[in-house]
Amino acid sequence: MGRRRLILLLTGCIVLAAAAFAALRLRGGSFVSAARDCAPAEEIVFYRQDDVRWAAEKLGESRFSMETSGCLVCCIASALAMSGEEETPLTLNRTLSRCSAYDSEGNLLWGKLAEAGDYTVEVCGRVSEEFLLQCLQDGKYPIVRVRVHGLGNFHYVLVVEARGGKFYCMDPLREGLCSLADYGNRVYAVRCVSPEQGKE
Repeated sequence: MGRRRLILLLTGCIVLAAAAFAALRLRGGSFVSAARDCAPAEEIVFYRQDDVRWAAEKLGESRFSMETSGCLVCCIASALAMSGEEETPLTLNRTLSRCSAYDSEGNLLWGKLAEAGDYTVEVCGRVSEEFLLQCLQDGKYPIVRVRVHGLGNFHYVLVVEARGGKFYCMDPLREGLCSLADYGNRVYAVRCVSPEQGKE
């Protein structure tokens, strides 16, 4: 009986620890689903961060490369390309690096992005499906911060379509479209980058 009780106690502790870990990882995220459909661009631009054309490029003066940490740059470049800009992760990263738009850890300094080009950055103070849908309806593509497999490290993907109650994304680590459900439909931050209005 003593051994059985010990096993039950240990099992209970493991379950509680797992639940606490999950709660900690999900903290600050908002669950979203698509209440209506929004069609994607005529042609979705897919950029992978491990593309040999830019995988080895460093993010500014940091030790991080496009291959390891370039998901955000790929998402921004894809959004701009679908908005009519001639932009690739290579050209965008070099522009951002020249403008000192990265900190020492390779994080993008959002305020510097507008200085780097004629771009508008919209920040969603409170994550909501309505903001995502409005961006898509306006021909813009929201960049969302998610967790890999729902509970893993932070990662950025680009929302390009809403269909059948789900949002679909371009993920710089994967081929083709994937569903936001792959990340638990939980979003931790949203930015929408587009060319300045009136700029062709």
